Amino acid sequence: MKTLTFCLFLLGFTFSACVDLKKDEYTQRITKLETALSKIEYKLLFNKLGSLPELKRQTEAVELRIKNYLVLDTIDLITGKKIQAYKIMIKNWTPIWKQFSQLKDGIKEESRTLKNLRKDIEAGAGDRASYEQYLLFEKNKVTQLDVLLQDYLRLKKENLQTYQSLHKDLNLFSLELLRKHNLRQ
Repeated sequence: MKTLTFCLFLLGFTFSACVDLKKDEYTQRITKLETALSKIEYKLLFNKLGSLPELKRQTEAVELRIKNYLVLDTIDLITGKKIQAYKIMIKNWTPIWKQFSQLKDGIKEESRTLKNLRKDIEAGAGDRASYEQYLLFEKNKVTQLDVLLQDYLRLKKENLQTYQSLHKDLNLFSLELLRKHNLRQ
């Protein structure tokens, strides 16, 4: 009887030690996910669109002047291509801003989820057999956030390059159109 009790005690101790090892492994994986999420958040905040409202206002003013005062039936091909690229850039500001907001919200939500999962694992709450699946699911969400961040950074960079290469010329062009219109009146 003592042998059976000892064996059961040893088996129980071994089982609880294995559970603790898994708990440590799971919490370490959560820590890695939290670190990756912090890096994503840092990159996002470092690359935020602080001056977007001003850029959007400037670009829309140029577009409006061109739309209102360009009365020529034909313009040279280069200017036409510039105006077309500029219009596309203006349309991209809203999706870029929306992507920034979605990333910000997604990072907050994922941070909360990881904290709750950590609490559950540390307390041994919920379905312990599903912890592995939960961790894989959360890892995929962090990976998706990173992919969205890379897409946001690419679109933002492209739009800013378009702005920097075209705004000065088209702003001068639109102001010249306005000046000519005022001279005729």
